[in-house]
Amino acid sequence: MATIRARKRKDGTVYTSVLYRADGTQSSISFDDPADAVWLRDLINRVGPAKALEIARRRDGAHPDAMTVAEWLNHHIDHLTGVTKSTRWDYRSYVRNDIAEPLGAIPLAVLTSDDIARWVQDMADDGAAGKTIANKHGFLSAALNAAVKAGRIPANPAAGARLPSTERGEIVFLSRQQYATLLANVTEYWRPLVEFLVASGARFGEVTALRPGDVDRDAGTVRISRAWKRTYDSAGHEMGTTKTRRARTINVPKSVLDKLDYSNPWLFVNRVGDPVRVVAFRNRVWYRALDKAGIDPRPRIHDLRHTCASWMLLAGVPIHVVSRHLGHESIKTTVDIYGHLDRTSARTAAAAIEAALAEDDAPGTRA
Repeated sequence: MATIRARKRKDGTVYTSVLYRADGTQSSISFDDPADAVWLRDLINRVGPAKALEIARRRDGAHPDAMTVAEWLNHHIDHLTGVTKSTRWDYRSYVRNDIAEPLGAIPLAVLTSDDIARWVQDMADDGAAGKTIANKHGFLSAALNAAVKAGRIPANPAAGARLPSTERGEIVFLSRQQYATLLANVTEYWRPLVEFLVASGARFGEVTALRPGDVDRDAGTVRISRAWKRTYDSAGHEMGTTKTRRARTINVPKSVLDKLDYSNPWLFVNRVGDPVRVVAFRNRVWYRALDKAGIDPRPRIHDLRHTCASWMLLAGVPIHVVSRHLGHESIKTTVDIYGHLDRTSARTAAAAIEAALAEDDAPGTRA
């Protein structure tokens, strides 16, 4: 956490220092203008010292009140014409949930293609589908094109960005046999985590941010209220809210909860007692288990979340219940991803039509 402090020189003049820690070392930067210090402090607290200092170097003396990416995007949305209310709502959710944290604090004038590439890659690493990434990138790119036309930036840094495939085939729904084969090839130490991921359907960052106190073993419930977020500074991660910024309580089988270790500060820790990081887990555990299991197509860690949803829907759980369990901001998200698996509503609809037809065919029902 960066702070600011007013100080005096020997000649009596006042200056303001920004104090922060980077790589375990206390550092400071001084400014004659307090507004500059406030700007840097807030930026460090948003994106970390390494990223903040990089942005400050690129800022080239821009005024502290120069418009940020988030401010421009909200301005752009406010002045859009010819879009529906729901589309405007979707755009605001993109800014709030996906853009504000990694890119929002960056001054619009110094946003680069590298910033965009890291943002796209982080969404892919977090399990976002290619079509979802393309939609969010498309919105950002369109807004930046508008900034070019308005004369705020010389070129669109999002233009030409390489995006993941948008094919629906990216999602892998594991059968119970495939999951059993995969679990059998996971190192024994990590099996409780893998089992919890598929049983809870929670995101990896949410699961690894859980503490023992979040679990009510008697009730068989887990409260999910926080998640690890990737950062661009030396720390690499910071604690934040869930993707939708809302907490939720879900039910998890007691048989799964009874296998967990509740003696550490975090519900899941690596072998040295630190929080589990997705990159290390993917490289050291997940990929090795997949190599041994021989499952084709190869699932991502995030596909355990998709698998949980598919098992629920195929068992007849209503899709709105699945949506709440997964923590989707809107049921539209759930329908878009899993609607083709939801046969319960389709069967109910067919039964209603069958009942209506039977009533029409009954004696005395026709004129």
